[in-house]
This record gives sequence, C-alpha cells and structure tokens, in this order.
Amino acid sequence: MSRRGWTTGAGVVLAVGALAAGAFLAFGPDGSSPAAAGSSASATARVERRTLVSRETVSGTLGYADERSVRARSGTEGPAGTVTSVVREGARLNRGQAIYRVDGEAVRLLIGETPAWRTMQQGDSGGDIGALEFNLRKLGYDPGTVDGDFDASTASAVRAWQDDTGWEVTGRVDLGQVVIQPGRRRAGEVMVKTGEVVADGAEVLRTTSRRREVVVDLDADQQSLARRGATVQVTLPGDRTVDGKVTSVGSVAKTAGAGGETDEEASATISVKIALTSAEGVGRLDGAPVSVGLAAEVSRNVLAVPVTALLAMRGGGYAVQVRARTGTRTVPVEVGQFADGLVGVAAEGLRPGDEVVVPDAI
Repeated sequence: MSRRGWTTGAGVVLAVGALAAGAFLAFGPDGSSPAAAGSSASATARVERRTLVSRETVSGTLGYADERSVRARSGTEGPAGTVTSVVREGARLNRGQAIYRVDGEAVRLLIGETPAWRTMQQGDSGGDIGALEFNLRKLGYDPGTVDGDFDASTASAVRAWQDDTGWEVTGRVDLGQVVIQPGRRRAGEVMVKTGEVVADGAEVLRTTSRRREVVVDLDADQQSLARRGATVQVTLPGDRTVDGKVTSVGSVAKTAGAGGETDEEASATISVKIALTSAEGVGRLDGAPVSVGLAAEVSRNVLAVPVTALLAMRGGGYAVQVRARTGTRTVPVEVGQFADGLVGVAAEGLRPGDEVVVPDAI
C-alpha cells in the first residue's frame, strides 16, 4: 500500500494527543495484549475504505456574484440631474423596472449582454439594438424580427412602450434611459440619496446577480490550495457548514496595504471565487465573514478508523483493537493522514468492515 502523502512524526503526536500519559499497551510475544483500562469498552466503529481530505481554513466574504456599476448618463458635460427616487438595497430587479429616476424621468433595466452605450434610433444596428428588440418582445411589444437592426417595426414597438410607461414618445431610446445588464439582477450598494445632483458618469448604484458567492483573498504562497472545480467547505455565521465549488482562481497577485493603498511590504493575494452548491440557510447575508476549508491534502482509497480508536504502543507506534467472534486482537498499524476525526491506517490483515474498539476512556 502506498504511503505517499501520509503524515508522520509530530503531526501524529498532535493528532492523538488525547492518548496522554498511561495510554500505552504492552504486547506479548504472540502480539496479544493484557487487559487494560478501556480494553473492555463496548463502543466500536467499522473500518472504512474512503477518501480523506485535510483542509486549510482561510477567511472569506459571503456576498453575491457579478457586481456591476450603474452610472448616470446624459451625454452632456453638465449635471445629469437630481435623483428623485432609487431602488432599495437588496431589492430584486426585473426587466423593464425603473431602478432610479432623475428629474422624475425613469431609468429602466433591460436584460442583455451588450451595454447601452449610445442613443438607439432608427437606422442603427448592433448588439445593443438586438438586446433592445429582445427585451421589447419579452415586455409584450412586437419589434418585428429580432435581428439587431433598428427599423420601423422597432421604432413602433419603442413608441408603444414609451406611451405605456410615461416616457416622452419619440420612437428612439436616448442615452441614459436604459441600463442593459446580463441575467437576473438585484440591487447591491446604492451610492446616492434622493435629492442629490449627479453628474454624467457618476455611479448611482451597483447591481449583482442573484447567485451567492464567497470571495477569498488568498495569500499568493497558498495558491496551490485553490483549484478550479474543487469542492470546499464554507462555515457560515452560526457555524452552519455548506459545500461550495471554486469557480475561478485569479492569475494576477495584488498587493494592498492599510486602507487599500498599494504597499510593497504587504503580502500579495489572489482572488478566489466560490459558488455555494446550496443557499439553504444562507438567508440574506451579504458581506458576511465566513471560513472556507480548502483541500490541503487528499488521500484516496485508504482504510480509515476514528482517531480515538488509536492506541499508543509502549516503545512507539500505534495499534487498534479489532473485535471478532473469538475475542479481541490488537493490530499494530501504520498511521497516515488525519481528517475530520478519522485517520488513515495500514496494517496486514485489516479489512473494510472490521470492527475496531473505540474506548470511552483510556
């Protein structure tokens, strides 16, 4: 059996520190052990063949994925206007919804991949026009063929939409009237208050997807711990543990000092993003500190027993007591990796399904 990657020495001593003074067995020539305190304990556990994963715990922040800015756009150098309303933080945003208003005029959200970067009018073509047409159709207005060409049918659909929503009916969509962002969105941090005057290009709010995500600023020298697609354990406030999967690992290390300023002496970090496999019990936590268990060492297809089943042998080494019909025999074992209260062991004659004694006290 391969021993590669197994821990020995001080790590073993620490992991079985509960086997304190007096927790030793002396063996006879035939390998039998004398009766000892705890040898008659009735608790047992089965030997399992399994994968053991030891984890390195790092700090992360739970939030929402895909944060994007929404900026006021007027197409002029002067102020865009006065903010007269804005959505509340955490609100779910829907297609066609007014997410804020400037001088009473609504700025509406559309769903798509190409941002709204210009006034859209008849004769224009491109990805933004295709996104506009697609959204018009979803909202119940017929733009004709959704082909990325702003034609007469598109203009007619725009006029009908404008008439229903209270916009000035022009048949075009002016720069700043709509925001186009991908996927289902929610309102993140709101940067302005009602009554504030905003300039062209000023950040009004941020939106996110509705997908939960943990971000870890991982020390660059720990980069080997994070692998895209790897399963991790996330401990939430209240000690609830959920599984997650690494979705991205940054390739560029960043260095930041206090207050976010660059500091040559500060440790370099990379950004690791983790998607939760389940949002059950997460609630509306946003910006919450969490702990993330990254796989530091993996031992596959090994025999495993509870750490508490190990008995320290006089003169060094460890053993387990295996219960059988004919009685209990003591089996010396080579100790491997520790993880989640289990330890990998190797021994002649030890098989999956064997019962080992787990003493209540030694």
